[in-house]
Amino acid sequence: MPGYIICTTPRSGSTLLCHLLRSSGVAGHPESWFRHQNRADWAKDWQITRADGSYAWPDYLAAATKAATGPNGVHGMRLMWNMLGELVTDLGHAPLPDQATLLATTFGPLHYIHLLRHDRVAQAISRYKAEVSGTWHLGFEEAMHPVQPTYDFAQINTYLAEAQADDSAWHHWFTVNAITPYRLYYEDLAVAPLTTALGVLAQLNLTATKPLYAANIKMADKVSSDWAARFAHDARLANP
Repeated sequence: MPGYIICTTPRSGSTLLCHLLRSSGVAGHPESWFRHQNRADWAKDWQITRADGSYAWPDYLAAATKAATGPNGVHGMRLMWNMLGELVTDLGHAPLPDQATLLATTFGPLHYIHLLRHDRVAQAISRYKAEVSGTWHLGFEEAMHPVQPTYDFAQINTYLAEAQADDSAWHHWFTVNAITPYRLYYEDLAVAPLTTALGVLAQLNLTATKPLYAANIKMADKVSSDWAARFAHDARLANP
């Protein structure tokens, strides 16, 4: 069965989309299986670590692929832009135009879903608040002792630039690898999550066998909107 990759950037709603697709019963278990910061924990959970805590890459690749795969053989994963380069390196390197071929050789036929966000300022503010507070998702990824973030134009601007650069990099990668991804936006996902997820399933030629569900709670609040207005003002002053 074919698999799929959700290609995205931080704070674009990818966790919500992953949860919705996973709940369908037919779209495997999409997750950031190849994120370097989480690999040691995954390896421990999969009981593939050696006595010294290390693990063999072939064992990790096999276990991650198994974890990503549902009963019907469909598998899913999520990649941020920086994770793509790490994964390609681990798979043995490939020049940019051959990277999609390398992924297909490893994982089989793949569909690509490009999830991005129209409002990148809101995206940058969301990331900044999450980075500082330690809370990335309400209800299941909350910091035990969250730090209350205060407005920081420079850091928000940095995250804005990173979001723009990563989105551009994904666009370039798709073009160079002759891929036309199924593109969707956070704004549509936030307003109509079930409809958006069903559209993804249709693109994958899958029909849900279970009701779609996700426990995600939207984190944007009045602070976020106030900061967006303040950022727009400060950006005008910084670039008259």
